Amino acid sequence: MINIDEIKRFVEFCANKSQAGSNPTPTKFNLAVKRAQMEWVMERYGNPNTYQPGRPVPRIAYQQTQKITDDLKFLLSKPTPLQIDKDGKAVYPSDYLHMSSVRYKYKKKLSCNKKLILKEVDVTNYKDAEIGHVKTSQIVNPTNRYPYYAFYDDCMIFDPKDLGTVTITYLREPTAPEWVYTLVNGRPVYDPFLSVDLEAPDEALNEIAVRTLSFLGIHIREPQLIQYAETLKAQGV
Repeated sequence: MINIDEIKRFVEFCANKSQAGSNPTPTKFNLAVKRAQMEWVMERYGNPNTYQPGRPVPRIAYQQTQKITDDLKFLLSKPTPLQIDKDGKAVYPSDYLHMSSVRYKYKKKLSCNKKLILKEVDVTNYKDAEIGHVKTSQIVNPTNRYPYYAFYDDCMIFDPKDLGTVTITYLREPTAPEWVYTLVNGRPVYDPFLSVDLEAPDEALNEIAVRTLSFLGIHIREPQLIQYAETLKAQGV
């Protein structure tokens, strides 16, 4: 966790250093730091803006390296049951960002004593264009032993439809940070009890702070502040 007041004090220091004028209001700061945190998360998750022509692979992506996996591990859910209705549909978790794994336990009969056991298998994700081929295939046709699922706008659809429950792990959206204050002599004073800190590793503080500074610089149209923030970002601060 990163203390949100540390980010705000860093932003105020840089704004004063660059002679950008008055410090950002709490409302503007909260908007900027929220976007900065999400930008940091999405860069590690996989930013499509870094794709190269003919090669839709981001420079940085989730689980591409152990460092990136460690950076985002705080967003990875524990194994979570997901209910599937009679039509094979399952609703995404409310804080869903990215699916990591989907597994299903099916009943398998042992040939030696005909005893039934539960065996867990990965559920295969298929693209919408692949559904017809899979359903008509004699080799990869969906069964309880080899189930499939596809992503849609408001739900996931599973095949076969009677799976009942699967177990998923997923990356959730980070909690929105907020710098909360009380007014003392007409000035906003940090409230550590009501404020919401940033969900990110401590070593990401400088990077998220610089991104916050950049967003604020763009908002208040201060070229010097923007240049200062972008310089720090390019240096990997």
